[in-house]
Amino acid sequence: MHEFTDGCASQYKSRHCFGDISQTSDDFGYQHFTRNFFETSHAKGPQDAAGGIIKRQADCAILRGQTQIRTAKDLYEYANSFLTQPRSHCKRRIFRYAETIHRDNRLSFKPVPSIRSLHQVRASRDSAKGLINISELSCFCVNCCHHMYDQCSSSIKTGGYTEWEMKREYRADAQENEENEQVSLQELVSVGQLVALYTDDDEEEYYMLKVEKSMETLRIDTTDSWGSLLPAGTPVFRGLYYNKTNSPFQYRLVNRKAVVPAALQILCRDIEIVNDGLITNEECAEFIPLLKDQGK
Repeated sequence: MHEFTDGCASQYKSRHCFGDISQTSDDFGYQHFTRNFFETSHAKGPQDAAGGIIKRQADCAILRGQTQIRTAKDLYEYANSFLTQPRSHCKRRIFRYAETIHRDNRLSFKPVPSIRSLHQVRASRDSAKGLINISELSCFCVNCCHHMYDQCSSSIKTGGYTEWEMKREYRADAQENEENEQVSLQELVSVGQLVALYTDDDEEEYYMLKVEKSMETLRIDTTDSWGSLLPAGTPVFRGLYYNKTNSPFQYRLVNRKAVVPAALQILCRDIEIVNDGLITNEECAEFIPLLKDQGK
């Protein structure tokens, strides 16, 4: 079995998902199982669009004061009440709420080093239970396709495979591992993304920044176009700021270079910049609730 998925950490690429893969041969009877990960934002399909519609409509309903959603059941009841009517592009919508999910085993495993950089993980019935093989790059050469991984013809490029034992995690280990699993901003932010930044300005809740360059560390003391002095050694992103317009929830691009410390909290990965740099009300609805939650 070969799987191809995106690299969403909460769905397919977490340590717990890797632990589940290590049990795949016993659970489903596969002789060989391989999961390959696309880069961020690749391999999107109809299921992602469907989930995006539900989340966006729910966010807008909360902002407009039409409903309150605090649990999965609240979301189900809202979707069942307001999002089941047929549309021109959708013949039928059905929502099912599962209060509990039965699992045969406890899906809680200890961390895998550098898991964000891995793009292939495989398990085999021939290996001991709990063992997986991981690699930074996927390979489908003739030898790998015939499961002769020790004879991989692209091992110089891929770096080969590393055997790793997935160990169960118990409550005593949980707090320590939570700290180890924190993802750096450098891994989360990429060029072209739109991010929201907290501000101490009484008149502004937050600023918007379009990232123009990857994270870098300043070599000398630097003053940006806004008059902020940043000492050498500060990790920063460079980009362009947005200012509010007179219209609610709209921002216009400020054509001045900016440099900001790496202290951003909210990412908006899928927003496209159109209409002369204006951000619409619906786009703002995606991250405003998150900003309010962070401010609590």
